[in-house]
Amino acid sequence: MNNEEIAVKVARGESIGRAVDMFEARARVDGTLNFALNAELPNMTFARLLRSPTPHARINSIDVSQAEAMPGVVAVLTAADFDREGAPQRHYGAVIWDQPVVCGSKVRFAGDVVAAVAAETEEIAAAALLAIEVEYEDLPVVAELDDALADDAALVHDRPPPPRDRSYADIKLVGRQGNICTKFQLRKGDLDAGFAMADHIVDTTYESPAVQHVPMEPHVVLASFEGKRLTLISSTQSPYAVRDTVAEMFLLPSSSVRVIVPPLGGGYGAKTYAKFEPVTAALAWKARRPVKLVLSREEEFLSITKHAARIRLRTGVMNDGTLVARDVQVYFNAGAYADISPRLIKNGGYSCVGPYDIPHVRVDSYAVYTNRPPAGAYRGYGVSQAAWAYEQQMDEIAELLGIDPVDLRRRNLLQEGERFATGEVMHGARWTELLERSAAAIGWPENRSVRVDDRRVKGKGIAVILKATITPSTSNASVRLDADGSLQVLTSSVEMGQGAHTVLAQLAAEPLGLPVGAVNVTAPDTQYTPYDQTTSSSRTTRAMGGAVTHAARTVRERLLLLAGELLEVDPHDLVIEDGAVALRGAPDTRVSIADVMYRTRTGSISGDGEIKTVGGLDPETGQGIASDHWHQGAAGAEVEVDLGTGKVYVTHLHTIAYAGRVVNPKLARLQMHGSMFFGMGHALYEEMVFDDGILTNPNLSDYSIVSMGDVPPVIEVEFLEDDGEAHLHGLGETTLPPVIAAIGNAVRAAIGAPVTRLPITPERVLEATTA
Repeated sequence: MNNEEIAVKVARGESIGRAVDMFEARARVDGTLNFALNAELPNMTFARLLRSPTPHARINSIDVSQAEAMPGVVAVLTAADFDREGAPQRHYGAVIWDQPVVCGSKVRFAGDVVAAVAAETEEIAAAALLAIEVEYEDLPVVAELDDALADDAALVHDRPPPPRDRSYADIKLVGRQGNICTKFQLRKGDLDAGFAMADHIVDTTYESPAVQHVPMEPHVVLASFEGKRLTLISSTQSPYAVRDTVAEMFLLPSSSVRVIVPPLGGGYGAKTYAKFEPVTAALAWKARRPVKLVLSREEEFLSITKHAARIRLRTGVMNDGTLVARDVQVYFNAGAYADISPRLIKNGGYSCVGPYDIPHVRVDSYAVYTNRPPAGAYRGYGVSQAAWAYEQQMDEIAELLGIDPVDLRRRNLLQEGERFATGEVMHGARWTELLERSAAAIGWPENRSVRVDDRRVKGKGIAVILKATITPSTSNASVRLDADGSLQVLTSSVEMGQGAHTVLAQLAAEPLGLPVGAVNVTAPDTQYTPYDQTTSSSRTTRAMGGAVTHAARTVRERLLLLAGELLEVDPHDLVIEDGAVALRGAPDTRVSIADVMYRTRTGSISGDGEIKTVGGLDPETGQGIASDHWHQGAAGAEVEVDLGTGKVYVTHLHTIAYAGRVVNPKLARLQMHGSMFFGMGHALYEEMVFDDGILTNPNLSDYSIVSMGDVPPVIEVEFLEDDGEAHLHGLGETTLPPVIAAIGNAVRAAIGAPVTRLPITPERVLEATTA
């Protein structure tokens, strides 16, 4: 069975295709929604973290005696506590056990946690940090890729840290030496032969910086023990991943760790996998009281970042524009600890091929340890870095050959039934249509480059991308129909403002003919809600939505069977409408759901559903199944550039994504808008700036994000849908990567020169125009 057979198809109906308001929309803006930030427990203490001021150093000594003696200090946690009998393990990680709960002999980035304090108030905890004395011995800093890759580079980790015993099936660890955390490679065809036949070889390097997720809500964890049972209330996107990591750390059965997730105030990948649950739980273990940790905004900047990346593309092309070979060398700056880098470099690596039919391909993608904050999942998951590179190069190739950039892409885009670089057959390939509709929306090819006046020029740019989703993966759901006609949906998918629970309610309501308002979707609680791998990778609507649909259809079948017995008719002749079961074509022959339950002495009807995808890539060749399905998107941009200042103004932005079937057009459109604005920020403003490993802009005064004043006068969103029953496709990230590249290509068209390093600041524009 392949993944297309596993996936659920749905059609428009009473619930599906309707623009239903997000359930909690009003509560999110009027302050009545309870986040993890609002959680409290009796006898609760407050945590603060002591962080290293230096990016790389040995810890010669640490003295916490003065802090421990302060009134109101309940516990101070250091590495020495993990040497006690019965202590938890001091290291954890999603893939590699390289991240210390608190540092022992060495710190690896400025912001690494050296000690943690639990106190009666936040003020006392903060004062206690000042009383802790630490003696550091500075070590050589390797904050940049070139530093870390040098032959004589200082090692971030003295030896490769051990892999986690129970990691993920799609991740293989290879090439681990020096500061190389791990490597992914892909081989297709004969690269040398491809380059030999090429009329031109275009060789360009592109760079993307580290950026911050900036969710409105910071990381929050509340940990409490009852005997050997641990409960975590956490702002995590991955409750089961957190449960398993913390259970392994404390050597507990996973059933002894309970993770409860209230609604999140944004995540964007920052809250995937275990982040601050381990240190909060360890502090609660030592304090023997509940402990609550809330990060400050500055700490958020030191917690997790998007990967900075350097991508070199060598592409062989014929005079007619046919791409024949591509050699990709990618270095992702992983920071001090692996987090989920081993998966991201895989996805980002093969994504550098783009949605193009290239017969000869070699990809070498590396995660590199450096003395920077850890890098992890970020909206787009390596594809925005990749698309910035390959779509910029497509315009470079078009200019070299004198071919229209849209036409060049059209000649090379993957078509239905063709094979991607991983060897998998592409189904539902709609890239050409997406490209053409986005190009038409911005009036391509008219006025691709126009001088407005003596200072200002206009340009248009286009980009098209493919993005994978986590494969293999598993989502489970349970649905219960109660006698009053209400429906309970048990899911571990996290609501973080994207409207996931509203969409799941629509999918659950449709098979049972119920109004969406009759559906209640539970918040994740690993003690009660079924397993879900993670709320990320744009997978919730397709994966969890599929599981919910299966479960609801099972409930429907059981309800119709019971009603058929009561009405003495074939269940296949029955329909469900308006809270009742009726005979098709004879609506007077009906029985209410409540009467079905009462007369059959059925208190409730339950159903379970599961979506489990298959796949994986060979670690030597990169061949296999990379993705359950492929997210497809395109963007078109029009910009004005002030040649005097270098300032770029986006005047028109269009995005389109292949959706299969849109469940909720209103929420889908908002997701696309969010991706567009993220993409604008990455293209023009956002960059974490480091000086020898020290972050110089860890706040929203010095770190720029898109504001309402930056929104283009014209923003357009389209969905490409199938007729009839159709598969569901993720939309949460699809249009972020092409926006970055489309803006870059529009700037190139306007000024007649490329900017190969993000963001496209006025200084870099002026530098490009004078080069």
